[in-house]
Order: sequence, then C-alpha cells, then structure tokens
Amino acid sequence: MSVSAPARPRVEPLLDVFQEIGRSLELGRTADTILAGARRVVSRADRATITVVGLDGRAVRCRRARGRGASPSKDLRRRRRGRRLASGGIVGSAFDSGRACLREDVGPEARDPDLHRKTRSVAAAPLLGAGGRRIGVLAVESSVPGILTSSDCAALRAFALGVAPAVERILFYEKAVEGRRLVSELEVAGKVLQDLLPRRRPDLAGLDVAAAYEPCAQVGGDYYDFIPLAEDRMGIAVADVSGKGVPAALLVAVLRASVFSLANSDLSLRAILSRTNRLLYESVGETRYATLFYGVLDVPLRRLIYINAGHSPPVLVRASGEVEFIHAGGLPVGLFPSPRYFEQDIRLSSGDLLALYTDGVTESADANEDLYGRDRLAELLDRERRRGSSASAICDRVLRVTRRFRPGAPEDDSTVLVIRAT
Repeated sequence: MSVSAPARPRVEPLLDVFQEIGRSLELGRTADTILAGARRVVSRADRATITVVGLDGRAVRCRRARGRGASPSKDLRRRRRGRRLASGGIVGSAFDSGRACLREDVGPEARDPDLHRKTRSVAAAPLLGAGGRRIGVLAVESSVPGILTSSDCAALRAFALGVAPAVERILFYEKAVEGRRLVSELEVAGKVLQDLLPRRRPDLAGLDVAAAYEPCAQVGGDYYDFIPLAEDRMGIAVADVSGKGVPAALLVAVLRASVFSLANSDLSLRAILSRTNRLLYESVGETRYATLFYGVLDVPLRRLIYINAGHSPPVLVRASGEVEFIHAGGLPVGLFPSPRYFEQDIRLSSGDLLALYTDGVTESADANEDLYGRDRLAELLDRERRRGSSASAICDRVLRVTRRFRPGAPEDDSTVLVIRAT
C-alpha cells in the first residue's frame, strides 16, 4: 500500500495550542489541549494519548485520550490512574529509552496495555523535562497498518519536546501545592497535639509532679497526661506511639481519648488497659501500636498503682541514693487482640524520685553513635535529687542534657515525667 507524505500541519492552530497550554496550570485541561495539538500534527491518526508520570518515577498522574473511541473529558481507564507505567510496550519503550518510537504494523495478537485494541500503527514520543527528565509519553494511533510514517514520528517528537516544559511546570506547581497543604495539615495536627497536653502541672500535697515534652518534628508521637480523679487520686499516663507525622498524631488522639474517658469509670486498671488495647487493635490493626504506662497515684498514701504496657522501665531513685529500674510490664497496646495485663505498685517516701520517660531520651546518640542510656539518666536524676531540684527543673535538665549529648536534630520525640516526694 502506497502512503502519501503527511500533510504539514498549519502553524497558526499550533500557536493557539501553545498559547492555551501556557495559560493553564491544571494538568487535565493541559493534557486535552496537547492531545488536540497532537492530532493536528499527525492528522492521519485516529486517536492521540498522553500519559504523564510524577516527578518521582513511573507512577501515572494523568492518562488521557482524544479521538475515535475516546472521551476527551475524563482520564482513560480511570481505575488505572496511579499505576506504574508498564514496560515492554511502545509507550513504555519510549519512556524508558527517552527516544521516539514507531511501529508501522501492530499485529492483533499484540497485547499492549497502553494501546487501543484496534490500533495497528502507532508512534510515541517521550515528554522530556529539564535535564532530560522523563515525565511522560505522547502517542498517536491508527487502526490502519503502515499509515503512520517516520515523518509523522519526527513531527510528533518535535511537538512533544515543545509541550513538555509546560507539563513539567504543572507537575512542579502541583508538588508545591501539595507541600503547602501537607505543611498546613502538620501545623493543624501539631496544634491539636499541643492542646491535648496538660496546660498546667498538678498541685498535690507532699508530691512535686511535672513533665516536659520535646517533639522531633512538627508532629510527634509522644503523649503524657495528668487526669484528676476522685478521692485525692491522680491518673498519670505516658505513651509513645509507633510512627511519626499525622498518622502518629491520630493514634495519640485516639489513645488519649480512650484513657481519659475510661479513667473516671469504676473500671480496674486492667480493664482500662484491655479496653484501650481493644480499641486500638480494632481501629488501626496490627501495624500500629503504642507503649503505655498508666497509673493511679494515691496522693495521701504516696502510692502509685500502675500497669506498664511495653513502655520504657521507669527509674526509681530512693532517698538513700539506691537506683531501681522497674522492668515489670506487659505488651504494648494495639498489637494483639487480648493480651493480659497485671497491676504493680510503688510506694514513695520523702526524698524519693520516680521518673517516667520515652525512648527518645535514652536512645539519643552522640557523634560516635553511643546512646545516652538509662545509666546516664539515673545518674543525672540522682544528682538533681541531691541538689534539691524541683520536678520541673529536673524535667528541663534531662531534655537539655540529652539535647547537648546528640550532635544534631533529634530522631525521636522525648518526654520525661517526674514525681518527687517532698
């Protein structure tokens, strides 16, 4: 079959296409304009298809078609949006090689996921951004074998090079918008977490209690709380949830709400921990969990009844200088459907000091990757106890010392809570 030379596209309509592309920052609209231009460049084609991938690889951000059998207003095969760009076909080959490709006779047995089922000839050209960055592929297809020629392929390649900067500009714009939206979400989540923390430390007869918190990022995963209870009692909670960022913040909010709402019930500590565990397990599954120390402080008796659910062992420094790491504990909440929890108790005498903390304190590492550790923490606590430092001053001192110990930014949140018997 003889094929005449392709008609040269008129310049004026293409100028209109480029002007329209330059006015838009919406990817779908720009894609439709590019497709209209591609069909003017290669007028023999039945259909034009554009596939745009993200700046970070092969994930499809937009895939549209225009022409015979295609809807110009919607993404092609919407269920495939977000998939990875397939290798092996002509579209994948143009993307992988960064060069235009032409297939003059596509057999009906060829199953290319990026081509229409009736396509028999196809040309594809990569969309190349700055520095040769591959951001997509523009293709034209025909149901007639051999009708598309090398001249059509060259024209399509030139057109693709011309429109690619506009596509790249939109991708960077969308990335910037997403970044600003994420920052806004993080700011909101961080504000919510700050609002969940106690606004003032409790005033308890014979006990000096305080806490301090330092997130490693805008949104942290540590949590502590003082919960006033009846009959001169105080609920005390310290937790460290898995992960960081907004998912961790959501888990903190769920954990805090559960413990706070159950604390004023007539339930035992074991029932409170079991119900909190069940809530987290059913809400977020096995991939998310939290270590939790929850206790009820009987103020007149200076007695703390507690359950340690996988949390870092508290440090108890007696007035005599004796140091004890309280290792007894159970499993973190949220990992298993029905773990068993057991209550323990601590009695404080005048001069005793009890410190609860998260692993951001003890796992702070210096330039040699040496951990700050529990022994250093215990020495610091005992030294501050002998000096007569207040609970608030001790908390601040712990965070300040561990901040100096590590060479750079923290890798985890740090929380310390101190109970000092006066």
